[in-house]
Amino acid sequence: MKTPQWLAEEVAAQGTRVLDGKAARTDALTAMAEAIGAHPEYVAGLIAADASRELSAWLKDNATEDPSAQLDLFPGLPRRMRIAPAKYADTAEMDAAQLDHAKNMLLARTQNAIDGATAAAEHEREVFMAFYDKVRPLLTGGLTVGDVLDRLARAA
Repeated sequence: MKTPQWLAEEVAAQGTRVLDGKAARTDALTAMAEAIGAHPEYVAGLIAADASRELSAWLKDNATEDPSAQLDLFPGLPRRMRIAPAKYADTAEMDAAQLDHAKNMLLARTQNAIDGATAAAEHEREVFMAFYDKVRPLLTGGLTVGDVLDRLARAA
């Protein structure tokens, strides 16, 4: 749930009072609680969001596995798929639009993982090759990498 403007303003006002020494933290929290109490729609939204999270967690923990054809035909397929950043749907219950959203979410997530892994691997290779190209030519006559690094440090 997005923080409403009135609450952001109240947080800033109370935070300023605390930082300026005009109020203790407990006084600021009391004032904020009063401001929140004046907005029952916000409180109801918080309660609904919390209840939704609790119900989702309970359902996830207590759902029995469904031996449907879905699981038999595609054993690697999850029972639930992400169809939006914070929204999941039961795979067997999805309509065409939700399945398209699931595909887009999966492709975006996996492409980000591929790009991140590629960038990390390329960086690791680049760092190692700079090290190797500088140190390897100096590894002669029984010297170790530590010996060469000591020489390079003294020369720098």
